[in-house]
Amino acid sequence: MGKLILCGGRQTDKPYYFKLTNTYVYTIEELCYYIYNNIEFIQEELFLEALITWIREELDLEDRADKLLELLENKAGIKDYVVCILCSADYYSETEIKQLLHIMDELGNLTPIDKKKKKADNYMKYRQFTEAALEYEAILSSTEAAGLDNAGYGNLLHNLALARIYTIGLAAASDTFKEAYERNQDRESLKQYLNALVMSRQEERLKQEVINYGIGEEELNRLRSDLEIYESEAKTSEGYQVITNLLEYKDNGRIIPFYEMTEDLINQWKQEFRRENS
Repeated sequence: MGKLILCGGRQTDKPYYFKLTNTYVYTIEELCYYIYNNIEFIQEELFLEALITWIREELDLEDRADKLLELLENKAGIKDYVVCILCSADYYSETEIKQLLHIMDELGNLTPIDKKKKKADNYMKYRQFTEAALEYEAILSSTEAAGLDNAGYGNLLHNLALARIYTIGLAAASDTFKEAYERNQDRESLKQYLNALVMSRQEERLKQEVINYGIGEEELNRLRSDLEIYESEAKTSEGYQVITNLLEYKDNGRIIPFYEMTEDLINQWKQEFRRENS
């Protein structure tokens, strides 16, 4: 979980899994910690019968499970669920719980479109790019989006473009960056648009856009130089060397070491992801 948590309750061998953050919790204290530190999006995935069953059967907290089930049947508010679980352990003080409830009130006052954007941003934070792209697309096509100014609409397009890099590729994302800049007039969107053109090798289009947007030769050279530095740093990284070795194994028909290294690499990525996002 990324923090030393002293647990006085039962620790199960069958953890509860939170898909969004790819996090496993094994005790009631870890569940409290998870809720407290992920309150911005907790309501999207937390209060399900599966969790109540897990609390009852795996943590042996039947009374607490009964209370949660009663709240679920009565369609209680999100704060009732949170308080019920946080009061299942002595991990947080009354003052800390009140502070959390105040934060929840602030989140509850967000506009519908801001709530949707926060959900999409959280998907981006946890590298779930397909889900993020779908959320941004839904926001941009919603009736609420008509009330956004050009800057707000363009910023959403910028975020959508970032998600599309990882889902449909740089070439397609470049179109979205262009649309974002046309809306928000933010130089960062323009920079990312030009970067996407360079990296996807759309040279003819790049030449035309340099003229269209009045990009000076010095600025363009600086952009190319920065990308070359990033590429050079990437090639000297340990991860790049691993990928190079994998390709050599594959090309030389060394299947056994190829699959062994692939499995090790995937497991390493999983561990790093969980450390960074727990």
